[in-house]
Amino acid sequence: MENKTKIKTVMANAGRTIHTDFSFKPLTSGHINQTYLVSNNGEQLLMQKLNRKVFKNLDDITQNILAVSSHLKQSQYPNKVLELVAFSDGKYLYEEEWRMFKYMEETQTFLKVQSEIQAFEAAKFLSSFHAHLSDIEIDRITDSIDGFLDFEMRLGQYDKALKKSASDRLEEAEAAVVFLKENKIILEDWLTLLPQIPTRIIHADPKISNFLFDQADANRIVALIDWDTILRGSILYDFGDMVRSYTNLKGEDDPEEGNNFSLVNYKALKKGFLYYLKNTLTQKELENLELGAKVVIYVQAMRFLTDYLNGDVYYSTQRPKQNLDRTMSQINLLKDLKRKLP
Repeated sequence: MENKTKIKTVMANAGRTIHTDFSFKPLTSGHINQTYLVSNNGEQLLMQKLNRKVFKNLDDITQNILAVSSHLKQSQYPNKVLELVAFSDGKYLYEEEWRMFKYMEETQTFLKVQSEIQAFEAAKFLSSFHAHLSDIEIDRITDSIDGFLDFEMRLGQYDKALKKSASDRLEEAEAAVVFLKENKIILEDWLTLLPQIPTRIIHADPKISNFLFDQADANRIVALIDWDTILRGSILYDFGDMVRSYTNLKGEDDPEEGNNFSLVNYKALKKGFLYYLKNTLTQKELENLELGAKVVIYVQAMRFLTDYLNGDVYYSTQRPKQNLDRTMSQINLLKDLKRKLP
């Protein structure tokens, strides 16, 4: 945790005089950046120390945020947008790792979707976000994380892990390895589809905790946040990632099979996602929403399994076989989705 002196220094470099009511507290819902809510002279700001190991091109990410914010305002987007705070030198990064946003007050977040109504409202909100970005010049956006949506690269990493894995881990993972092999057609169909659909600007991390809800209403969304992952890709990825995280009735590391997939939440997500996009998406996109859901789940299972076979070097773990359990949670979700979708 950063000390008070450093946070005051960052504030001072944004032209703020420190007052007697100055205070700060860490916000712990994020896992990548260090985030603080800073109060000073009646003003509340969100301050972040950014993880440069994850985000290597912070200048590009800053420009993405500014470009999206500017475009949304010009397109009469009806919701709140992220507002970066400039430092005294006119830049939006201090010491190449600190930044600040205006804080959106009287809001709340959720770590897990609470109901089908909330799932619908989140998907509808994302639909509006996409609809208002549909005419942005795609060259204004730089990919925030290199290779993030390169599923062929993910497959190559998995194949390499299979060949180099310790024999005991490979034996423990046999059921997962067999499932991925038998269902590889999902990934193959996706790679065949990609050249046939548009590249759009996507959020790439529309989990429920990245939506700010009104403090007094758990179903009214105020803003979509965390724009660090904004990049160029298929809009079906955003839908698929919502399905992956909003329809799983088990914990992410719960390997138990049975009643894994919520069809009710899936239908709510699909209805909400198409609310503003039905006439924007191409016929190919509309026909392949389900494939988008399947491939995102499939690839996430593959990524967890890759890390398990590699000896748990990427995802943090608190116990042995946690990455294998995470793999099975995704596999069981995909199995149940395939059973329940009409």
